[in-house]
Amino acid sequence: MRIAYAGLRRKEEFRILAEKLGLTPLLFPVQTTEKVPVPEYRDHLRRLAEGVDLLVATTGVGVKDLLEGGRALELTLQEPLKRAHRLARGTKAARTLRELGLPPHGVGDGTSASLLPLLPQGQGIAALQLYGKPLPLLEKALEERGYLVLPLMSYRHLPDPEGIRRLENAILAGEVDAVAFVAAIQVEFLFEGAADPYALGQALNGKVKALAVGRVTADALKEWGVPPFYVDEQERLGSMLQGFLRLCREVV
Repeated sequence: MRIAYAGLRRKEEFRILAEKLGLTPLLFPVQTTEKVPVPEYRDHLRRLAEGVDLLVATTGVGVKDLLEGGRALELTLQEPLKRAHRLARGTKAARTLRELGLPPHGVGDGTSASLLPLLPQGQGIAALQLYGKPLPLLEKALEERGYLVLPLMSYRHLPDPEGIRRLENAILAGEVDAVAFVAAIQVEFLFEGAADPYALGQALNGKVKALAVGRVTADALKEWGVPPFYVDEQERLGSMLQGFLRLCREVV
């Protein structure tokens, strides 16, 4: 069975896992990611080092980037972050915070909306770690609760036109049996950049099965009219592939 991977990170891990399970992996990343140079957000890192009242962590890799950026500027961020009230958008961000000795006080389900009831009221500075794009929903909610928002973006997501073209053509030509999406932005980039998004949706509702890692990615597919064939709630590549094969056997 041929399975395409739309992600950029962990491509080699996906390939190895798929081959071990007897699948034929095809790598079609639809996004590129670029690091934001530390000087571009230097002033915000310096403000973070002075201390904030609230930290909203949205991705594990983003949190690590912030600490690395701080070290590049010879700033110690660990101690000020220990004094902050800390929230994690989902399990991956929460895991990273714990590994860094900064256990979260609250954890969402992976969506920005799930953080809204966890946001405390109060005045002060709220550091919002962004995952490659602005988050107007969270920014507005923080401002309404009396915070001055300190946005921190250490990397940017950009569409990869060549990868989008290759994946769309493979899906429409029936050259893949399934497509694995591991982030909502991959779904958005694919459909927004597709030459024929309607035909793409029809194909993913037909012979080509759409797989999603996590609820957020699944919701992005649904917004484009594609209920995913399989959703992995553990948000791990291995469990997604195993669960997909298990479901395939059940529906045969």
